[in-house]
Amino acid sequence: MDPENMVLYGLAAIAGFFILRALYRGIRGRQMLQERLLKEYRQALNGTDRQKALATGRAYFSFLRGNNELAQIDEQMVANDMKAMPQEKSQSLQEDSNDIISKLERLAKLKEQGVLSDAEFHEQKAKVLSL
Repeated sequence: MDPENMVLYGLAAIAGFFILRALYRGIRGRQMLQERLLKEYRQALNGTDRQKALATGRAYFSFLRGNNELAQIDEQMVANDMKAMPQEKSQSLQEDSNDIISKLERLAKLKEQGVLSDAEFHEQKAKVLSL
């Protein structure tokens, strides 16, 4: 083998190495991005922010398609996943809780002032808690 061919083969081997390394990094980078998008989507589904879950779900499925477009099946999958999300506490439930607390505080004050006896206090407390 003459020296010129050896140099050419050496350069071809070095170029091949760099091409394979770039391909590996590209594939690995794509895998890491997919894992990150999936993790963000799962975290969003565990929360109560439906807009965030919708956006991250669309981003994840769009990435899987590779063309930045969603198919109808992708939208349906996101919708199905969102049905399993925890629901936000309703405002009325919080208001009911605040109302019960204020009634119990008022009963406690009446008992402290001597307006209610222990028996009357416990009877009224049981009524408030049974609502």
